[in-house]
Amino acid sequence: MGPEGVPSRRDVLKTGAAVAGLAAWGSFPAAAAGATEISGPTTITEPGDYVLTDDIDAARGPAALDITVSDVTVDGQGHTVSNVGGECISVYRGANDVTVKNVRVSGERKGVHVVGDDATLFNVLAEGNGESGVHLSGGKRARIESCLLRENGRYGLIGADSQQYGSADEALVRACLVADNGYAGIGFWRATGVAIERCLVVDNGAAVPNRGHGIELIGDIDDLRLADNQLLSNAANGVGGSPRDIRGLNAVGNVVADNGRTGFRFIDLYNADVKRNTFARNETGLRADMTDSRILHNQFVDDDFGGIYTDSTVRGNRIIGGSMRFDLMRSVAVENLVLGADGDGVSLVSMIDSEFGSNTVVGCGGDGVKTAQCYGSDVRWNTLSNNAEEGFSITWGSDSTFKFNTVFGNGGDGLKLSASEDEPGAFVVRKNTVSANRGVGILLRDAAGSRVTRNVVCANDRGIAVSAPMDDVDPAELAENVVEGNHVC
Repeated sequence: MGPEGVPSRRDVLKTGAAVAGLAAWGSFPAAAAGATEISGPTTITEPGDYVLTDDIDAARGPAALDITVSDVTVDGQGHTVSNVGGECISVYRGANDVTVKNVRVSGERKGVHVVGDDATLFNVLAEGNGESGVHLSGGKRARIESCLLRENGRYGLIGADSQQYGSADEALVRACLVADNGYAGIGFWRATGVAIERCLVVDNGAAVPNRGHGIELIGDIDDLRLADNQLLSNAANGVGGSPRDIRGLNAVGNVVADNGRTGFRFIDLYNADVKRNTFARNETGLRADMTDSRILHNQFVDDDFGGIYTDSTVRGNRIIGGSMRFDLMRSVAVENLVLGADGDGVSLVSMIDSEFGSNTVVGCGGDGVKTAQCYGSDVRWNTLSNNAEEGFSITWGSDSTFKFNTVFGNGGDGLKLSASEDEPGAFVVRKNTVSANRGVGILLRDAAGSRVTRNVVCANDRGIAVSAPMDDVDPAELAENVVEGNHVC
């Protein structure tokens, strides 16, 4: 096991098939009694049960096995369907409620091409296909379960948006092993209601490493569920692509590790829940711009965590060996732990009308918390300790409150709160404990009308200072600050 309970890549791959819940290839239940036998290239035009009695090796277009009618079950019984002239198995438009199971497909183009609705693929081994292992061309409500999709030229599975047939909405991909595909493991374009659960998605994207994602999303995506997957060692992002908007993401219980770029990379997320995921050893763990979303109880190991969060909640995350690098707009960031970042523990361009509370930032190589702008925000009950530079540093700010924080043992100032050089700002600094910092305990710069009251400020190089270092603030304005009732020792 890796640090903090994160499985190493070796641990995961060793038990990959078991983790994904895959059926054992080579052991198949008996075919349905009375099933029609197939031993060569066939077009199925009647409903019913069919069973392969031999491998099918064809040079036939459009497919070696064409299914043109609804209510069909094809049991491959472990046989292989291959085709050097087209698809291996094709489920036509209007051929609904088709099941394909226990078969290996390997051909020049697509392994299984599905256009009909309500298809089920179970225990399908799609490997070595020139294009995709499984291609959904607009078929709705497809179910792909316990399949092995590997070493295909482009995608292990792609749900493509077709102008002719529409998008692959409401697809379920469950307990599949998706590995070593050239472009990406799983891809969906402009889809609604897709769920990807309990899949092992590993080592995809070698053919196009700049876009080689474990899961690739393109266009608008609505109501996407990612649950209990393991996304490992993909060339680019664990989940990425070029989605325009994603609305209704539910990402829970995933392990996202050792990907070449970002674990989860999203552009615009609305109403997202990202909960109880583990990100480890990616270049960046999570990067997203989120609105009305919740990022709860995730773990980051040697990974940064960032984005722009508007009207959102960031709660209970653990970041070990990485930084939180984000902006907050009318948002809440509470009860997070940041431990041992190489640079600043929390780095923000802006914190506007937000709450930053009950966070612990310890042992980082730069500031504990550093924000370029802090306006109208509430900072309280945080512990900022033993960071190499300042405990909490603001470059420009005003109208923000600091209460009940514990700031000690930092290498620079404890609280360094600066207003704009052009427009002096005001802070409320009350009932904080600021001790043993190697700079000023509480430093206000270019501030006017601030209140610094009832703080305990002890054993810092200097206690409390109010200054205008560039003489930008008139001394009369500095006199408007109230500093009283503090215990300075």
